[in-house]
Amino acid sequence: MRRALFLDRDGVINVDHGYVWQPDRFEVLPGVFDALRAAQTLGYALIVVTNQSGIARGYFSEEDYARLATHMRSIFASEGVTFDGIYHCPHYSLDAGGAPLCACRKP
Repeated sequence: MRRALFLDRDGVINVDHGYVWQPDRFEVLPGVFDALRAAQTLGYALIVVTNQSGIARGYFSEEDYARLATHMRSIFASEGVTFDGIYHCPHYSLDAGGAPLCACRKP
């Protein structure tokens, strides 16, 4: 069995500028590289889970999101951090009670 850290992206890993999808707007928060290197050294799997409703809203595409995810993996790898998985929910639709209409949206 392996321990894991499940990390949100915007506001946890990077500055949340609102719908961050351009690599030049991806700004890693202070201390994140050190914290994730330490967790990795302790044997934790590093998994990013992020809601990306900007895709459903038409603000950016799946391809734009994929480009940013590749950029993110690259800059973290250059700092000695490897993500074991990066998962996103591209949906936005909610039912009348505010519950997601998909199974991939995180709370």
